[in-house]
Amino acid sequence: MQSIRSLALFSIAYLLVACSGDNAEKAASGAVSKAVELAKGAATGASKGVEEGRKASTSIDGAVIVSSGDELKAALTGTVLSADKDESARVTLGFANDGDAPVRVTELSQGNHVTGLDSEGYACSTVQAVDEFTVPAKAKLKVEFGFQCTGKALATVRLYDVEYAVAR
Repeated sequence: MQSIRSLALFSIAYLLVACSGDNAEKAASGAVSKAVELAKGAATGASKGVEEGRKASTSIDGAVIVSSGDELKAALTGTVLSADKDESARVTLGFANDGDAPVRVTELSQGNHVTGLDSEGYACSTVQAVDEFTVPAKAKLKVEFGFQCTGKALATVRLYDVEYAVAR
C-alpha cells in the first residue's frame, strides 16, 4: 500500500512538472483517480483471496465453513424453537447437523447477515447476534438472537437469505 502511495505521488509530481495550468490539473486528477482505483481493486482482491483461502482450507477442527444462505441450507436444518411475542423479541433458533463434520456458520453480525422482519416485511433493529457458531457433528445447537421491532411483533428471522418463520 505504501508503494502505491509513493507511485501515485511520484506520478503526480512528474505530471505537474511536465504540464502547466489546466493540463496539470487534468493530469493530476487522472493519476490520483487511477491510484485510488488500483488501491481499491487491490483491497477487494485481498478480501476475496482471504475468503477463498479460508473456504478452500480445512479448519483446525475439520469444520465445514458456511458463509452464505445456500451453504447454510445444504449443511444444517434450522427452525425457530421459541420467540417472545412483543416488540422486543428474543428468538431461539435450533440448528441440526446430520453430517460427520462440525459446521461453522460465520460472519453473521459482522456482515449484517442477521435480520428480523415484522409482519409487513420491515426490518427490525438487531440488538443481539453472534458473529459465528459451530454445530458439532451429528448434534443440535440452540442460538439466541434479539431484535427490537418498534410497535410490531417479529414475524421472520433471516440468516443470509434463509428465512425462518416465527409462529404466532
